[in-house]
Amino acid sequence: MTYGWAILVVLVAVTALSYFGILSPDMFVPEKCFLPADITCLDFNVETSRIILVLQNNFGEIITIDRVAVAKKGGSSCSDTESVMLNNNAKVIITISGCNNGNIGEKFYGEINMTYTKESLLTHLIEGSIRAKITGESTISSSSICQNAEDGGLCDGLDILFGVGYKDLCCSEYDLCCS
Repeated sequence: MTYGWAILVVLVAVTALSYFGILSPDMFVPEKCFLPADITCLDFNVETSRIILVLQNNFGEIITIDRVAVAKKGGSSCSDTESVMLNNNAKVIITISGCNNGNIGEKFYGEINMTYTKESLLTHLIEGSIRAKITGESTISSSSICQNAEDGGLCDGLDILFGVGYKDLCCSEYDLCCS
């Protein structure tokens, strides 16, 4: 009889832990960004409305990244079509905005598709994957947004559109919109 009660208590505890998500397999899956060896995903952040990737060129020659798209498994996709020339061993931060990744704290599973052009002028496609926990918005600025605001005289509107402090980030990161 005592063993029966002990087994019942253990079953109730395991059931409660499973019900509240503590024993969910998603809790133990590590965050990962994977691309083929020629492009290294050094760092990444998945936010509710954007994805930030830090990539490094390992091709041994200059490449131009033409497009980076991330498709959420079973959901929406978003892309960045801003062309970026990248020297060998150089790093770049790619910010993909306008995404619908889910809620803070949820797991994100996605496929990365990147189109790039080598010095031979041939276009190539590589595929990878990303798995991460969705976080809140971070304070990192985009060089193209900062440059466009500087060129158009719209620097004062950056804080209104992208949040307080965005103009200061443009100044500190890219020396743009400092006046």
